[in-house]
Amino acid sequence: MLTGVDSMLEGSRLRGTVALMRDVMSDQTVKDHAPCTWDSRGSHDPIPVDVPQRRTHQMKAGTRILLDLTAASHDPCEFKDPEKVRLDRDIDNYIHYGFGPHRCLGMQMSRVVLTEMFKGVVRLQGLERADGPRGEMKNFPASRWNGQIGRTTDSAWSGLRVYMTPDQKSYWIMPTTMKVRYDVANVRSDFR
Repeated sequence: MLTGVDSMLEGSRLRGTVALMRDVMSDQTVKDHAPCTWDSRGSHDPIPVDVPQRRTHQMKAGTRILLDLTAASHDPCEFKDPEKVRLDRDIDNYIHYGFGPHRCLGMQMSRVVLTEMFKGVVRLQGLERADGPRGEMKNFPASRWNGQIGRTTDSAWSGLRVYMTPDQKSYWIMPTTMKVRYDVANVRSDFR
């Protein structure tokens, strides 16, 4: 039975721009699955690998790392047909709330609240973008960095993105600039 959580999580998986910045707390060895490698000549462009490989990284305490969860959310090993909407995916495969001991304590409540918000927005009659620049999402790809692996921003909605604030004087992690309109007369009174 679809509850809306499926739709909300699948939409977030496909178009979400989630990353975590962490400082390595102790010297450790990390193995990863890399669909591309970095260019050792200093270019910021990743080099795709025909056959993805497992690599080992030696991490020193104090190293700052950026974990791009958009790459994990499109991993074909975890998500069959990763570029397609599929509402039959196992809900536990979504990584938005972390994993294991790093799982968000508020995950269950957040899922309920975000799903209800999603349902409320989808129910709005006549929902559409505002005309002109007000209806545009002000965003652009986050800069590539040397050593980046995973997805790159090769299309309008791929990879990490940054968003402009409404006054367009700074950046924000969440989209805040696209305005919408809908038919207010048909909104139930308990949603006002």
